[in-house]
Formats: sequence, structure tokens, C-alpha cells
Amino acid sequence: MRNAVALLLLASLGCSSEALDSPDDPQGPSADSTAVALGTGDGSPESMELVTLFTPTGELSATALAFDPLRSGELWVTLRRFPTDAPCTMTVTTGCAALIGEVALIQDATGDSPEVTMKEDGNAWHFMRRPTSIAFGTNGNLATCGEARTANYEDQPSNYNGPTLWSSDPAIFGVPPKPGQNGTHLDMLHETPFCMGIAHERDNVYWTFNGELGALDRYDFNEPHQIGGEDHADGELFRYVEGAVARTPEIPSHLAYDQEERVLYVADTGNGRVARLDATGGEESGVIDTNEHIHKAVQMSGVTLEDFVPPGTLETPSGLVFHDGHLYVTDNATSRIYAFDRSGALVRSLDTGLPSGSLAGIAIGPDGRAYLSDLVTGKAYRIEPL
Repeated sequence: MRNAVALLLLASLGCSSEALDSPDDPQGPSADSTAVALGTGDGSPESMELVTLFTPTGELSATALAFDPLRSGELWVTLRRFPTDAPCTMTVTTGCAALIGEVALIQDATGDSPEVTMKEDGNAWHFMRRPTSIAFGTNGNLATCGEARTANYEDQPSNYNGPTLWSSDPAIFGVPPKPGQNGTHLDMLHETPFCMGIAHERDNVYWTFNGELGALDRYDFNEPHQIGGEDHADGELFRYVEGAVARTPEIPSHLAYDQEERVLYVADTGNGRVARLDATGGEESGVIDTNEHIHKAVQMSGVTLEDFVPPGTLETPSGLVFHDGHLYVTDNATSRIYAFDRSGALVRSLDTGLPSGSLAGIAIGPDGRAYLSDLVTGKAYRIEPL
């Protein structure tokens, strides 16, 4: 199936394997930034080298990765344990430890001597449960969210889960909590069960993929509470296009935000497409019942989700990152990476040669190279084009 997808894409662009070096060819040297990320070769596994930056101790799945914009070359990788049938209830807690997520913090990820520090929040069972995704703001904060119905015991009825806001300060994130602190988080809101993806817009505003409702939930945390606190009263939720996207269990559906055009891109994994949303559109059309008291929670109408890469091109889109006018997409089913311009035209593709089911997150580093997370092995890679 991998070869069939590649042939379909090449055919749709009207190019042949003999023309790969032509200046007008999408694999040629005209798209400089994509060439740094994915190479200018023939798009085969032999045209690049996968450099392993991190290999976990034990069985972990690497779901997403992102660079801290305030600390040069520092790459964060979200990790979770593989699912288990063991329960995590108030009376039977044998499965609770499997829900804890953690972070591999890689220093000098862009260099020759990466160093890894493992970080785990003091209450990651709640605040970083089965993480799927990570997104950095520009103000020293970041947010994560995870694939779980609830962040509490699983026999509790409310769908109580959603994004968590953190500080990237190494003196705060993942250090032992002080007395009275509930972990080291800065904020959390709880209206997005089975959260499959997250993207930063501005300030403390983040978009999330609501896997329970098939919606896109936009959150504004506004002012964070104190470290490890619990006051969420100033939080705001705006829910878009409910029912328009679909989750595929265990495969992240990442989001990417184009700051210049103010467009949100969505890996609509369950529908086999990449979609986009005009983030400036919509109007408030109704109040949403919430699990906790927050300042505002409203349904948004008057905006539609449109195809960017329609069904039939990708099999199982998962990872997304927008960089230098291009959207990079990983296909979990084929372990290929695709780069599209803003019009939706394919610019470049690369077959990583990894087994089916491997690829999830993708990031473009400050060096312009692509970085990948592996769902199967838990590894993080850097692509070195040859």
C-alpha cells in the first residue's frame, strides 16, 4: 500500500521518476526549506539517515515532540506507557501506574552530543495522563493533553479531562512539589476527553482535538494559577465543528497553527484527511455545560472545516507541524512524511523506512531539520538528508 500511495501522489503531480532533478519537480531544489528537512534525493529511505537521539528504558511510546523556543536546541518528547486492561478504580488500582506520562528532555538535540533528562510531574497520573501531544507558547509556558476519558479514577462518571498548562522553567517543571502543591502544573481545564492533539495560538490560548465529541476545542487559560494550584475560574472554552473530526484510538491526531494566516490545520485521523479551519471565523451560539466553574464555555457556529489534503491521499495522518510556509504531515500507516504548501500542493515526500505504525509527532528544529517520534519503540529521531 505504501508504494501505491507514492505512485498516486506522483501521478497526481504529473511527474515521473526520471524527472526528480528537474527544477520544476516537487522533489527538486526549488523548495529550500523542505529540502533541509526532508532532503533533495528520490524520497527513499536511502536518501537520508535517521539519527537516534533518545531510546527509552523500558517499554514506552513517544507520541509527540516540540522545541522550547526559549532554550536553543532543547527538544521535549512526550512519552506514555502502552495501554493495559488492568483497571484504575477507587478500589482496584493495579492499572493506575500505566496511565502516568512523562517527558524526555533532550539538550543539544540539534548537535552531536544530545543529553537526556527524564522528567515526571509529581501528579502526572492526573495532569499528564497518557499524553498525545505538546505545544509551546512564546511566553515560557507549554501545554499538553492526553488520550483519556477522565483524569480521575475510571469508575467515576464524569468525562473529566483536558489540556494542562506548564512552565518550561527547569526549576519548576517536574521538580518535587512543595507542601500544598498539587504537582507542578500552572493550570488545567477539563472539557476535552480523549484529547488527541494540541496547538498554540497566542499567549495562553491553545487549540485541542476533542476525541470524544469529534470537535475542536479552543481554550484560553488566561492567567495561570499558582504552581500546583486549582483555581480555574478565569478559563474560557470555545467549541468548534462538533462531529466533524474523528479519533482513531492510540494514534495521535496532531494540530498545527499558521500564525501568519491564522489557520488551524488538523490531522483528522479517523477520516483519513488533513483539514483546516479559519480561526478568525465563527460566532457564539450557545452555552456549554461544564465539569467545573469557568468564566466562559460556548459553542461556536458559522464556521466550517474544509479539506486541505482530502481522503484518498494519506492513509492515517497523525503528526503535523507548520514551518516556513509548509505543512509537514506524518502518515502512521505508511511511515512516510509529506510536505505541502499553503495551497495544498505536494512539495516533497520521504519514506523513512520505519515499520507501519511507527510515526506520530514531527517537529522542525531551529536548524531546519525534521525530528520524529516513534509510537512503537519510543525513540526520537533526527533526519539527516544525504
